[in-house]
Amino acid sequence: MTQSPLEQLLGALDRLDVDGTVALFAPDVRMMLADGRRATGSEQARELIASFMAQLRATGHRITAQWHQDDTWIAESDSSYELRDHLQLQVPRAFFVRANTTGIFEMRVYGAHEQALADHDPDAGGIRVGGHWLPPL
Repeated sequence: MTQSPLEQLLGALDRLDVDGTVALFAPDVRMMLADGRRATGSEQARELIASFMAQLRATGHRITAQWHQDDTWIAESDSSYELRDHLQLQVPRAFFVRANTTGIFEMRVYGAHEQALADHDPDAGGIRVGGHWLPPL
């Protein structure tokens, strides 16, 4: 049995494989990360994924539940991150992926530990929880 587009995406992310991740995207992909950063098109998506991965030593996503309807896959994930400074985080994530024959054309990532709206810093990549950076995927 082949993996779903969502399982393929998480596998590429867990390998910290920018090229492999971007290869799964349709040319007109639209994406939104848990911290609110967005990208439209494969070039912006590459930049966003590369900046995300550059801050990590390792990452892992364990799917705890998954649903599929038509062109949409939804999954809940226990996500773990090890940052370049060796800080380790484990957070829940929800992934929404829509795909067709051209690849993943929409991806949205949601998390339960996001910053308060009043704590907005437009220049910061990711968010801070308890003084520590929290990655958006």
